[in-house]
Amino acid sequence: MMTHAQLKLFITEAVLLLILSAAIVVGGYFLSSENANRRLQNEYHDRFYTVLESSVYEKVKSKALDDFPEIQGVYIGYNDAGIPVGYVVDLTVTSTGGQSLSMLVALDYESTRITGLALNPVDDESAYTISDEYMEQIKEQLIGKQIPIAFVSEENIDVDENSENYTVSGLHDGVYYAQRLYDDRNRYIDYVEMEIENGVITKVKWDAFSTDKTNQDRSEASLKGAYEIAGLDWATQSYNICHALLDCQDPDRLAMKSDGTTDIVDGVTCDIRPFVELTKECIANSQAGYSKNDYVKGINAMLVYLYEQDAGELGIVNEDGHIVFSFEDNPELYTIYNDDEVAVGYIGVRQIVANINGTGGTGNVSPDITTAPQNDDISTANPADYDSTEDGLTPGGEADNQIFSDSIDDIPMTEIASKVDPIPEAYEQTRMVISACNTCYKFLKEYLNWKV
Repeated sequence: MMTHAQLKLFITEAVLLLILSAAIVVGGYFLSSENANRRLQNEYHDRFYTVLESSVYEKVKSKALDDFPEIQGVYIGYNDAGIPVGYVVDLTVTSTGGQSLSMLVALDYESTRITGLALNPVDDESAYTISDEYMEQIKEQLIGKQIPIAFVSEENIDVDENSENYTVSGLHDGVYYAQRLYDDRNRYIDYVEMEIENGVITKVKWDAFSTDKTNQDRSEASLKGAYEIAGLDWATQSYNICHALLDCQDPDRLAMKSDGTTDIVDGVTCDIRPFVELTKECIANSQAGYSKNDYVKGINAMLVYLYEQDAGELGIVNEDGHIVFSFEDNPELYTIYNDDEVAVGYIGVRQIVANINGTGGTGNVSPDITTAPQNDDISTANPADYDSTEDGLTPGGEADNQIFSDSIDDIPMTEIASKVDPIPEAYEQTRMVISACNTCYKFLKEYLNWKV
């Protein structure tokens, strides 16, 4: 029979043994987990280091991936300090012939510029392949470009992009104008007015008028302290970004980031997305010879279509001549929807009026109310009917009349951040890689809830 001391010793030893066993199990678990994680990180490093060098890669878990079956995985790379440096997207795109191309696309974490491209090794002999020579040429074209991307023909650029004399070609002299068709949360409607002389942008104005007639224009309100933003007053920031555009001549060269800001213009911390979008619309209007007067007639055509009265009759023209009206209650006029009825972009006044003139309406719009291109194939078709592989060209009509907003990889052309030339002997190969990059953009747009 055990004595009290022996029983106490036995219990103590049993407890210690239990604690030791638990420690061994827990330690073994963590050691095994650490080894498994180390093996996984080694595997990630072997796969991804050629496109994105990082200390640690973390796989993204998001419901947004459910909408992108072509994406096998998305990973965030972190440096030694634990700061995210970029994304790696592992995906497969399909050629027009039905062949699959598996590749990796690496993107900068902040700017979403392409930092690396690589083809995944595949055993399937029927898979699409790109030669090393062509792949190197494609990488030279795309690495450093911000997504999404479209093709641009050689005649659209007058000189080398890095030249101080860079200009956008095809611009007609005159005054051009564009305004947002809906007001922001402060009830302001942004507008841009642009003057072009000898094919060069010589004057630009960015401001916003209020749908509340008691309020001043945004620039004046900011100078008087009634409208405040971080950093310099809004009027000064507007002035700075306008002069930056005069220097670079192309809104794509302002390096707008995914959050709408830019790091390359001193003193500008505000969201420049409205400015970039409206300047692009002004440039497109200039290339089409669609003047400010035509644009104003176009807005009146939209009002007549909806209300059988123009701006003057509705009493919505302010003393500066701006039509103070938000079409936010009529999104079907300017919004592009995908097959799931989700808004994916907007079209400009010129295209809207072309649609109105092609389809008719309650307002009995006259065909000569605007100089917008008239093409029945373009005007009456649904945007979703166009082949997204046509790189901004719609079927039929002259080249000047073929530009459409939603015509590359289901991405509105107004969102295109970069344009490149295809490799002459490898058009389809270039196009497939661009399609992969644009798929990354669509995923990130949904994953990060970008507003465009």
